[in-house]
Amino acid sequence: MPRPSVIPGIKARLEAYLDQREAEYLALPEGSRQPTLPVTADGKVNVRALAQAIELKPTQEKYLYERKELCDLINCIAEGQGVLSIGSRVTQTEADKAIKQRLIQQAKSAQEASQAAVEAVSAQQALLDRIRSLTAELEASRAENERLRAQLQAVENGIWVDVR
Repeated sequence: MPRPSVIPGIKARLEAYLDQREAEYLALPEGSRQPTLPVTADGKVNVRALAQAIELKPTQEKYLYERKELCDLINCIAEGQGVLSIGSRVTQTEADKAIKQRLIQQAKSAQEASQAAVEAVSAQQALLDRIRSLTAELEASRAENERLRAQLQAVENGIWVDVR
């Protein structure tokens, strides 16, 4: 037979603790309210201190952030008191900077690729123009060669006489 879940007992203790912390918070004058939940130095909910306050075993502390129903209870009160919730990141600046840098690099790469494509099309057009020009010159040279061969053939046959 499976052991009964400890979650309902933890949830009951957590709700009682959170109700007490919320009542203390609301009892403070509105302009000078400070969070009554245990808070870390960076302004997040201190899950370890909260677990100790409701007398959880160290092995049960994980339930407070792994179980959605418990985490949501804590985060609801934390949000009301202006405390960062469980799982939030205080300083996303490093992650944000990395993402921003990656986006800038990708934009730069895309711009370079676009510029290279424009230059390639331009170079291709220049080469096509050069090919057309050389083709026309080749055709003119072939026509001149044919004319000169005809004249040479005429001279050899004795038909051609230059009258200058």
